[in-house]
Order: sequence, then structure tokens, then C-alpha cells
Amino acid sequence: MKSALALAGFAIVCIAWAAGPQSSLAGNGHSITSVNGSVKAAPGETYDSVSTVNGDVRVGSGATVDSAHAVNGEIEIEDNARVGEAKTVNGELRLGEGAAVERGATTVNGEIHLSKGARVGGDVRTVSGEIEIEGAEVGGDLNTYNGDIELTAGAHVRGGIIVKKSRNNGWNWGNDKPPKIRICATCIVDGDLRFERAVDLKVETGAKIGKVIDESSK
Repeated sequence: MKSALALAGFAIVCIAWAAGPQSSLAGNGHSITSVNGSVKAAPGETYDSVSTVNGDVRVGSGATVDSAHAVNGEIEIEDNARVGEAKTVNGELRLGEGAAVERGATTVNGEIHLSKGARVGGDVRTVSGEIEIEGAEVGGDLNTYNGDIELTAGAHVRGGIIVKKSRNNGWNWGNDKPPKIRICATCIVDGDLRFERAVDLKVETGAKIGKVIDESSK
């Protein structure tokens, strides 16, 4: 039963991946693809896509890639690299200093970390991984079901924060512990904080946030 629910949840996430603004960083058909092995976009080069099934994806410093995808592996976008969209299922997603994702950054089971000066133009989404925004900017929402969220070093979220609950008979992806939401004193969240399940929220004095909307009892 849990496998069926997980597949259903994954299908929902995949649909969400397809949404949002669509800009292109096309590289004239230059792509790297693998099934069993890691792949890397060379520093300073331009690619349409860099993807693998079982392995890690590296986008070298200063490279430009329209899409970076992995299934079982992490995605690392090095300093000052530029990516159209980044998606992985089972693995971390990390942006180095000054790196940019023009559209969205998404994982299912894996942490998302944005370093200082990094930017994601659209939403940052995960199901069960932690989201860490360290002095970086997000143009859309932070969206999770079961992961902690931490904003530090003056991070700025131009959308809101959304913590969803599973619609599958109350099953919360194997963990009923309330996600921790931490917002530092110099951090800004322009939009609302909307919680469909109980959370452990701590907002330091000086932080600027939108309205806190508790929908956990619905």
C-alpha cells in the first residue's frame, strides 16, 4: 500500500515539475546523457541537457545548461553556473555561490541547499528533504511535505512557504514529526507562510515575513 501511495505522490510531484515559467538556455543540441554513471558539464561550456539515471550530475563553474536531471544521484551546480531547471528524485541538489537556476529546483528524497549569492527564479520543491537557503534568493515559493526549512544569512524568498500534508489518508511520507521552520533575523519572506500540517516554527526577531496561515486542523 505504501508503495502505491508513494508512486501516486511521485506522480503529483512530476506534474508540479511541468508547471511554471518556461525560459530556455538551449545549447544548440549539445547534451550529455548516461544510465549508469556520473556526468559533468565542463566549466564555461553550454549544453541543452545533462542527465543520468544512476549517478551524479555536476555542472562546472561558469557552465550554462538548460536542464540538469538525475534519478538516483545528486546534482551539484558549481559557483556561477547557470541552469534552466534542476530536478532529482533520490539525491541532494546543491547550488554553489553565485549559481542560478532560472526556473525551478526540485527533489523528492534529498536535501536542497542554496549557497550565498545563489538564486532560483521559480519554486524550490521537495517531498521529504531539508531545504537550506543560506544568503540566497528564491523567486517563487518554498514547498515541502515533510522536510525542514532553514533560512539563514539574509536569505530572501519572494514567494511564500508552503508545508503540505498528504491527501493519502493522513500518511505523511513515513514521518509524523512536525517539520522545523527556521527564519533568521535578517531573512525575508515576502509571501504567506501556509501550513497544512503542524510545524515547529521559529522566526527570529527582525525577520520580515508574510501572514502565518495555520490550516493544520482542516
